[in-house]
Amino acid sequence: MKKPRSKRKKKEMAGEGAARVRPKGAARGGGETIESVDLVFGINAGIIWDLLNLNGPMSAGGLASSAALRIEDVHGALGWLGREDKIDVKKKGRSRIYSLKP
Repeated sequence: MKKPRSKRKKKEMAGEGAARVRPKGAARGGGETIESVDLVFGINAGIIWDLLNLNGPMSAGGLASSAALRIEDVHGALGWLGREDKIDVKKKGRSRIYSLKP
């Protein structure tokens, strides 16, 4: 199970069985590791996809709070999913609602 990044709600992040990802050669514990762009955005896109699959349509803010990700990371993940043509976007008032394509 993936270790929570924040004290809140990370445990329910898109399926309790999310794999923990650590780059090869990265030590446990502290220290900074350099991650590839594909790894970072791909993992976040997987989290967002799982949330949309489980909960249905959501706003970016709802996704951010449910996944305990920064809004910038959610937008990056949504961009990734959009480029792969996996999400629909509908405007509702001043916000956008994201859902998976059927």
